[in-house]
Amino acid sequence: MSIVRNSLAGIVTAVIVVAFGLFGGVLATRVGYLTVLSAVGAPYGLPGLRIMPLGETPWGLFLADVVAAVVLVVLVWRARRGFWGTWGVFVVAAVAANLLRAVAMSAALHSALGAYAGQLAGAVLAGLVWGLALGWIPALARAGINSSR
Repeated sequence: MSIVRNSLAGIVTAVIVVAFGLFGGVLATRVGYLTVLSAVGAPYGLPGLRIMPLGETPWGLFLADVVAAVVLVVLVWRARRGFWGTWGVFVVAAVAANLLRAVAMSAALHSALGAYAGQLAGAVLAGLVWGLALGWIPALARAGINSSR
């Protein structure tokens, strides 16, 4: 029971990345303006944890998404702070995960230096936006654990 209690924020983050893996395509088709980031080379959303590549996605990019999702979950799992600290760790982890995805995408596309810098800037921006938008969920789980002690 202490594993669940001490790692609830990580478990909630794992549920979020699995949801992005399962429903990320649905989100992109229903809310079309989210794909603008993908059109300029930046990753949209958080990395999705899935067991197979989506559509014609190359295996290298699929593995980069899986590694980025695992990095996101592990960084939040290791956070032992309160509400604001966990939210901050989630934002930093989302930026780190999107940077990993952007590096993999630029390597797959053989991007020039300007495109590489643009992809990195877009990844940082997307990570900040999604981290701020969804970071309160694991932070709330962490705050509930800390207040019950």
